[in-house]
Amino acid sequence: MAGNGPGTAFSPLGALQELRPFQWSAGLVARGMAELRIADAVGDGRRTTDEIAEAIRAHRPSLERFLRVCELHRLVAPAAGSEDVRRWELTAAGHLLRSDVPNLRGFSIAVNAPGMTRPWELVADVVRTGCPATRTVWGVDHWEYYAANPDEARSYAETCASLSVEAAEALVASCSLAGEREIVDVGGSPGTVLARLLQEVPGARGVLLDLPWAVGFARETFEKDGLADRVELVAGDFRHEVPADGSLYLLKNVLCDLDDESAAQLLENCAKAAGQGSRLVLLDWEYTDHSSHVHANDVEFMVLTGGRARTEEEYRGLLAAAGFENCRRLPLVGHERAPIALIESVRA
Repeated sequence: MAGNGPGTAFSPLGALQELRPFQWSAGLVARGMAELRIADAVGDGRRTTDEIAEAIRAHRPSLERFLRVCELHRLVAPAAGSEDVRRWELTAAGHLLRSDVPNLRGFSIAVNAPGMTRPWELVADVVRTGCPATRTVWGVDHWEYYAANPDEARSYAETCASLSVEAAEALVASCSLAGEREIVDVGGSPGTVLARLLQEVPGARGVLLDLPWAVGFARETFEKDGLADRVELVAGDFRHEVPADGSLYLLKNVLCDLDDESAAQLLENCAKAAGQGSRLVLLDWEYTDHSSHVHANDVEFMVLTGGRARTEEEYRGLLAAAGFENCRRLPLVGHERAPIALIESVRA
């Protein structure tokens, strides 16, 4: 960049454009826009600052300043043909913050809320020590934090639901479910995946195990989908015990939140609960040599919970050590090149 190349004098202003330190605010701006419901106020139309301020009951001058940084982060844009009065419209990214269309509104709130962002302030300490930061910041672990902060917990549940819809369809297309009698979804709240599997296998029953604060979100899902009479909800901690006698055990994005010791303990608990011949299906982020968002997820696990993304070989090793055999990777239909491992195994 001009002013900062070899043999040129250092330019702090030029360097700012290279380093782009303002990028730290992008997630917080998206969260603010989502919480204020600005995207809902704009919708498919073009709205003036005054119209948006009235709709969301905001301080008009402050909203104008905030909308300019939303523009910087490409969430809104000045509408064409409005030279006399500034009007705003949503960009493609801004539409994802609406609540009345398929969206990532809950995701944008959850991942940028204090429970996830404050521990990141200690990322340097996490790298030095190898210990997650959540307990240092809040005095409790990541999941206990959600139990004490129900508004953030609901946003997190919305995040899990929105990201699980596509995963559920891929699982149904990739993994045979014929003949299953009882599907145990371990850590499966808010129940989006289990609900889809039960729709695919009308004769099966489901069991969902999750922490007490999370089970209520799953109850809402099954009641909405008309499946409440086919599902048993178990409030508990899978680090201690897993419901017994399932024909299929499902672990979707659970091991990534656990360190190696806790992951091994969970799989041992599943092995104790499962009868001989029961299947365990694991769907989780895969750590590869190719740069992807999983590397960002991996550091997030490191900071928040002490967990980590793993390679296919590491997942296989954990399963074998717990007593599962015949491990085989299944292609995840529609996402064959994604850094996601779908591994089926059988209780020996």
